[in-house]
Amino acid sequence: MTEHARPLAIIAIRQVEKTTGASRIALAQAEALVSVGYQVVVIAERGTARLIAHTGARLVRTWRWPFKGAYRRFWFNRRVQAWARRHRPDLLISHGEVETPDVVYLHNCVHLASQAIHGRGLPEHHEVAAIHDHVLKGGRFRRIAVNSKMMGQDLTARYGISPDRIDISYPGYDPEQFNPNRARTDREKTRQSLGAASGDFLIGLVTSGNFKKRNVEGFVKVAAELNRLMPKRCRFLVVGKDDASHWQHQAKALGVAEQFVWRSTVSEVEKFYGALDIFMLPAHIEEFGLVALEAMACGTPVMLSSRVGCAELLEDRYPELVLDAMDTSGWTQCAQKLLDDSDRRQVLSGELSALARHYSHEQQQEKLIAAFRALGAE
Repeated sequence: MTEHARPLAIIAIRQVEKTTGASRIALAQAEALVSVGYQVVVIAERGTARLIAHTGARLVRTWRWPFKGAYRRFWFNRRVQAWARRHRPDLLISHGEVETPDVVYLHNCVHLASQAIHGRGLPEHHEVAAIHDHVLKGGRFRRIAVNSKMMGQDLTARYGISPDRIDISYPGYDPEQFNPNRARTDREKTRQSLGAASGDFLIGLVTSGNFKKRNVEGFVKVAAELNRLMPKRCRFLVVGKDDASHWQHQAKALGVAEQFVWRSTVSEVEKFYGALDIFMLPAHIEEFGLVALEAMACGTPVMLSSRVGCAELLEDRYPELVLDAMDTSGWTQCAQKLLDDSDRRQVLSGELSALARHYSHEQQQEKLIAAFRALGAE
């Protein structure tokens, strides 16, 4: 089949950077579409042509509106629509900020997140909320894909989108990087570098950043309660790119500052997962929470907030590991029980690692390819 004869697919996403979850999903989509016979164009304001070319797609850059605000998002939508009118694609995939008659992939529910974190929704003129409302209320799309059932339920309640138009598409992880063998290589050395002696327990919260959303405050409170019940037996690790001073002061006020280690994001984060006895993510909201899946894949027992999308993988089989974000006592009791039961932690290590393998990048890519084939057949 010649390049001209192949159907054309557009992926519209404002930025394509390898380090973001949305960018990784867009690149996986490009690769999947190429594999089922499309010529693929990624339209973005910012992107790395080399990364996109590696998938078999090509990059088309649009001019970026120079001023912040909602208009910048609507401007990008207009540029994509203009390009689509000229080139008449067979498929247009939007990453939430572009109208499409085909598929919207939504990475976050900004109104729901604001309610969970701040106790209130966002105004209509909010930069991201405005374009999401425009795209979702318009309802032009055939399908919408989201990272969790929690997101799907919010779209149905907020926008009246029928559940039969919503697909749950859990993000996949890289099994070559995240596995027990690789994560536990030099485990004791890593633990020592984090100040954990041989008899200490190490509990960690690993995230990309945004400590308020991920409820580092709640994590510090749990640390203080654990220290009261198990004096000086636990060390606590927080990883992420954010100004930690507020939460460091909180730890000091609660008398646990000396037991805390704070680190920025690192490339070999699997070493941190492998060093932990328990991974915690007490987030106020996390539309999926790939870090939790990565920790599971590394064989680390996890405890997750019920507002973390990844908790949907655990809630039926391991309901005791899914807790209310604000229940400090519940988190503390569950953690103490796990720390006191090494056999249970060992069993969880193997079972959670096996469960995670069903959601590897390869597994999710196969599902994505099947979904695109089905779209082409409609």
